Amino acid sequence: MRWLYAFFGPAAEIAFGWLWLVRGVDAGGRVLTFYWWCTVAALFGATLIYVLAHWVNRPIPKGASTPRAVRYWLRAIFFARLIAQVAIGCTSLGVLSLTAWLFARFAFLLATEGEKSSAGV
Repeated sequence: MRWLYAFFGPAAEIAFGWLWLVRGVDAGGRVLTFYWWCTVAALFGATLIYVLAHWVNRPIPKGASTPRAVRYWLRAIFFARLIAQVAIGCTSLGVLSLTAWLFARFAFLLATEGEKSSAGV
C-alpha cells in the first residue's frame, strides 16, 4: 500500500504544482498547500498516538517491513517536497513539515524502545 502513496502522491503533487506554476490555476496551488498541511497534521497526529501509546504502556504493532528502496524513495520525495515548500515561499510550512517528521521518528523510537530491550531478555 505504501507504493501507491510513494508513486501516486508525488505524481499528484507534480500535477498540481504544474497547474499552479505553469498554467496559472490558483486552485492547483490551494489544493497543493492544503495537501501539504494535511500531511503535517497527519504526522503530528501519528506522533500523538505514539506518545499516548507509550504513556499507557500499550505496544505498538509492528507493520510489515518496508523495502530499503521504498524507504529511500520516500525520504528523497520528502526532502524534495521540503525544498519545494521553501522555494515557493512556504517557509513556515517547510519548518513545520520537518519538525513533524522528526517528532514522528523520535516518538516512534521512544514508543518501540521497550519492545526492543525486552525481546533480548
